[in-house]
Order: sequence, then C-alpha cells, then structure tokens
Amino acid sequence: MNHYTLIAELFRYPDTSLESSVKQIQSLLVEKYADGLKEIIPFQEFLSAYNLPQQQEYYIKTFDVNALCYLDIGFILFGEDYKRGEFLVKLSQEHKKAENDCGSELADHLPNLLRLLDKSEDKEFVEELAYCLIIPALKAMLVSFKNESNVYRNVIQLVIVFLEKDFQNSTIKQFHISTADKDCFTGKASQKNHACGMNQRTHQGMVANPLQ
Repeated sequence: MNHYTLIAELFRYPDTSLESSVKQIQSLLVEKYADGLKEIIPFQEFLSAYNLPQQQEYYIKTFDVNALCYLDIGFILFGEDYKRGEFLVKLSQEHKKAENDCGSELADHLPNLLRLLDKSEDKEFVEELAYCLIIPALKAMLVSFKNESNVYRNVIQLVIVFLEKDFQNSTIKQFHISTADKDCFTGKASQKNHACGMNQRTHQGMVANPLQ
C-alpha cells in the first residue's frame, strides 16, 4: 500500500497542491474503491467554490480553533487518560523504525498515522493499527459532525472506505470507545469502559499496553 500517504494530504493545512492530490485520489477511487466516489465529490466542490485563504480558514475552524473535531487519534481513543501517553511512546518507536517524520505534530496525529501505514514493514502492526484502532476512532469522529454540514466529514468517511476494503479480511476485534458522554470530543469527558479484542500478539490487553 502507498495510497495512505496520498490520503493523508487531505488532512494537512490546505495549500496549492491539494487539488492535485484530490485528482489522484479520484483516479484511485475509480480504479479500486468505487464506493468512495460519492465522498470525494463534496470536497471537489468545496475546492472549486473556495479560494485558498477560505479553504485554510475552513480547515482552522474544523480542526484547530474551537475545533469541531480533533485529528489526534490517541485523544479520541483514550481521552486524557495516561494510556494515551503510553500509546504515544509506542507509536513514536514505530515512526522511528519506519523513518516516518512526524514534523511538528504528535505521533498519533491522523496524517502521521496514515503515512505510517504505508511506511511500516510490520504488516501485523499495520493491520492492528488500521483495523483495531484507526477505524473505530474515525467512526467516533463522525459523531462530532452529525449536526454539521462539513466536507471533512466526507473525507473521514472516505478514509473509512479505504481502510475497510483494505482490511476486510481482518479477524482482529476492534477497540471500543465509550461515547456515553456526548461532550467527549471537547476534552471535558472522562473516557471510560474502553475495551478491545486482541489478537495473539496483544493478548495482555490493548488498553493496558497499546500496540504492545
């Protein structure tokens, strides 16, 4: 796989290369992931309707200032619990092994994780990260968009389409995120009752030892 590095571009602060990335993704969708075509159309229309400064302002309102949604997957999975710190340490080790530069962002930042899926040579780790952790986190992210008309909701759904097709034969049980507190994306909620099915590699428990 090398398409996740391309998909990661959709979650970067917009620049003049964004339109080219979208065109490449559309070609990939036509070729192999037809179910995702309907998700890329709103984003294409967004790029046509908004100039670059407007695209950047839209991005900031979605992910940065008074964020509608956060891109830090560890926060979505664990909240502010200490387990996120353990998760970040283990991810940092994997990024280093894969020579994946995280730049100024944390190890659990979604674009960094998507690039890691392409760069890591540990296929078991990649499957576990993608199917057990990233997919549930993305689906939880969608909840924060439920009352909002925002094109990044479609982009998140698009990533789910890619992941579910690429890992459709996975037998790993997915991480469960408690969403009892409706305010869980603001950082005010205490994440409770997390559970995850484990494969043989992580039989000690994903929550106690994320990506052991």
